[in-house]
Amino acid sequence: MKNITGRVYVAGAVEDASFPEEQKGRFEKALTEAGVDHLVETYPGARHGFAVPDLPVFNPSAAERHWAALFKLFHDAFALAR
Repeated sequence: MKNITGRVYVAGAVEDASFPEEQKGRFEKALTEAGVDHLVETYPGARHGFAVPDLPVFNPSAAERHWAALFKLFHDAFALAR
């Protein structure tokens, strides 16, 4: 992880057995210890795939929050690159 030079954003769903809270904690700790600029967050009431409109688990409010965070990351990254 120490080779990661960009900002990392991870959005997970609270109701996702593949990304439990303890795994989130281990991942955040590893990123922090490696000095990686990051944001790892989980969305309450959301399930894996929550941001994909044509999936049955689509969650409009979680998706909106996720896309806003992702577009902010892109905006900030491209602003820094100029």
